[in-house]
Amino acid sequence: LLQELFVNMKKHSQANLVVIAFSIVKDEIQVQYKDNGIGTNTLAIKNGLKNMETRIKSIGGTIIFESENEKGFQTKFQFKK
Repeated sequence: LLQELFVNMKKHSQANLVVIAFSIVKDEIQVQYKDNGIGTNTLAIKNGLKNMETRIKSIGGTIIFESENEKGFQTKFQFKK
């Protein structure tokens, strides 16, 4: 998932700053990714993002994508330890 995020960042977002936070809450690993790229108001879940969604669901996890024009892109995903 992180590799896909980095590929998308390089290809699409024009970001020059990325923050990734890892945490463990109870029995779940939580990961938050945020960049300062161009963002979008029309987030299309296809190709790379769809692959990420499929991967996290295959291990019983969840993922949320958020983006807004000129405010970057962020995602949060979590899965059982």
